[in-house]
Amino acid sequence: MTGSTDTPSHHSRRIFLGMSLAALPVAASLAACHDKSTTSVDAIPLDGFTTAVLRQEDADELTLGKLSSFLETSCDDSDALAAMFSGLGADGTLALTEAVGDHVGLTHRASDAESKLARKTLGQLKRSLGAASKKWELGYARRFGADLVEAAAYPDPASLYYQLGNRNESLAYLLYDASGASDELILGAADKMDRIQRQAAAAGYPHDWAWNGRPRFLPGMVEEADEDWAHDIPTIIMHDLGAHGRASYKFFTGDDGRVEYWVGEHVYDGDLSGIAAALDSASTTTDFMTIDRQACANVAAFGIEAMAHRKDFGVKRVKHGKRGVEGAQSLEHILEAYMDSLIVSYATGGWEYPGTYTLTTATGQKIPNSPWFNHISLDVILGVIGRDGRAMIHLRTAVNNAELNSLPPGSDEEDLTIFADYWAEVEGGTTNAIGTGGIRGAANPDYRFAQAWTDLANKPASELAELAQQCVSDAFDNAAVCDSSTLIDLLKDDTSLWRNGDDNTDEKRRAIRNAAYSSYMRRMLWAADAAGLNGYQDPDSGHTLDSYSTATVQDPDGTYRLITPQEYEHLSDEEKKRANTELEMLADTPGCMGDAVGEVKNSFDQQFQERYP
Repeated sequence: MTGSTDTPSHHSRRIFLGMSLAALPVAASLAACHDKSTTSVDAIPLDGFTTAVLRQEDADELTLGKLSSFLETSCDDSDALAAMFSGLGADGTLALTEAVGDHVGLTHRASDAESKLARKTLGQLKRSLGAASKKWELGYARRFGADLVEAAAYPDPASLYYQLGNRNESLAYLLYDASGASDELILGAADKMDRIQRQAAAAGYPHDWAWNGRPRFLPGMVEEADEDWAHDIPTIIMHDLGAHGRASYKFFTGDDGRVEYWVGEHVYDGDLSGIAAALDSASTTTDFMTIDRQACANVAAFGIEAMAHRKDFGVKRVKHGKRGVEGAQSLEHILEAYMDSLIVSYATGGWEYPGTYTLTTATGQKIPNSPWFNHISLDVILGVIGRDGRAMIHLRTAVNNAELNSLPPGSDEEDLTIFADYWAEVEGGTTNAIGTGGIRGAANPDYRFAQAWTDLANKPASELAELAQQCVSDAFDNAAVCDSSTLIDLLKDDTSLWRNGDDNTDEKRRAIRNAAYSSYMRRMLWAADAAGLNGYQDPDSGHTLDSYSTATVQDPDGTYRLITPQEYEHLSDEEKKRANTELEMLADTPGCMGDAVGEVKNSFDQQFQERYP
């Protein structure tokens, strides 16, 4: 770590708050605010702060209170805040943050009132900096973000604040959960971090983003759920990129080496949730997918490949807690955004190396600038998705919707056969990857995950949405404790499939395959109905629906039609069971789906079983 090796005394740190506010840069910044704000700075007696602190009077809380009051009354005055932080500069902003944070009381005794006021003031500082960054010109905001990282990593010996030494804790706090900051400030910070880190890595000495001694305030300012990563500045900045799509897009598309390094090579002191979030926003932000799909798809293709090959990623890497399987929801969102690529990659095998190309769907549709995913890498990614309850639900919802809507109007029976063949591969491939955790040649795959995936396929969209709300994001902590996971417990209470044996037997595998086929055929029937391919839709076929009571709807003219997926959702549980039976009978009725029905079943049996042994 660079910077001063001297640790300032506790007393010198405590008096710094008064000194910093009385020092010229801060006083000048507040004076500048006075010219642009209706807030009176006369109420902030700067001249008396230093004297009061040196006399060890009540200047600490007085100073905090005055600063907090100023920030509170100026919270809606972005001109005043922009002038204040411009006057402070990046160095002064970090120093002031550290001085305020010293009063949280993690390393010394502080009254409850003092600690509470310090926390409040820290929150105000972060929000105020965010407001200022949105007021600045884009280039200035970007430079300020870069200067924050530079000043923390390499303190300037000529600075008034050099006595404080390394200020990475202040940097970590200001950038942690910086959703209120501008894209340009975040991009500037990320660019500077990238330059410092990659230069150091190239020299064989990775940069140390830690700080000396015990944390003085950061642990008291972060959410419990973020404790695994909120101390690691690169992970924090990646989370910021995840929340700032424009910054993330510019960061990863501006330099091809960044995906390779930050996704595939950098060893994070936090976890992988940050880089997964950044990868997601860079490749799926709607505006940029529209105007520059090729670049976004390229990030997705190479990012998924790099993530899958990390030594610390994947179900087989899980040692403690979630390490190895974090970031599942971000990765699921990428696959959802490029669903056609997932389908074709599983269905055709294809190239070994990632990239972008013009994708041809099962029905012949051309989609240029699509990412190519290696199916072996997809197995690893899906294994991780299968260990997060909410991620699994979201992907199952997306797959169900894609199956229902993938057969365009004008398709014929040949299209239906090809379409069914593709989706059989996908169903088998995804079930296998989730069941085995993406571990090739797994000796004892855990079929509970495959069973959960198959069970979700049977549920309509409304039930899946309800489950997603009930299921906490870390439903699957790891393979050792998944029996107590929220999603599996919910599903066990809801379906008889779970009562069909609890071990990994051939009987259980057959039950999973049969359940997968039943729900799959319902979706094929609906897809064929939407395309007008079912026999009962041909008035000359002689096939009718009037013998089915629950799976059909009688229109005002007296004719019957197939119930829609939306109407199906409104049925009671008992009615859904009856409708399922009728839909499966209807799908297997000769002539219903034409000559394609036999091919559909053969395709599913062959392709699903090949993928899911």
